[in-house]
Amino acid sequence: MPASKKPRAKRAAPKRAAQAVSLPNALGEAAWAEADRALAQAMAEFEEVESASNAVRRAEALMLLRQALARAARVRGFSRLGGEPGSTEPYDPDRHTLISASARPPAEVQIVAQGVVLGAVVLVKSRAKKVKKKAQS
Repeated sequence: MPASKKPRAKRAAPKRAAQAVSLPNALGEAAWAEADRALAQAMAEFEEVESASNAVRRAEALMLLRQALARAARVRGFSRLGGEPGSTEPYDPDRHTLISASARPPAEVQIVAQGVVLGAVVLVKSRAKKVKKKAQS
């Protein structure tokens, strides 16, 4: 093999490696930029909610705000924690924040507001209230 071809092969590999390393960085930056745009959109939608002149306009603006926030959360990989508001589930101090003090931990709670997770990491615990035991008849 001629000596002139050998150095070219060695130079090509580092370029490919550099491209492979920069691709995840570029994708990460693109995801941040998209999340930034979605969050900026949510901020604009919030101002429309605040200045809504009637209940119908306010409901429309709230829907758009919810969509913009959901889009930003989806891009960042956030997901909801806990059941829908009103549902009940076993109490877990790692997943729930009680909205009222309790002398001892309840066995079951009712979800007031869902929490937020990023993968397995709990960013915001679900807000919940103690489920009152029904009186026996």
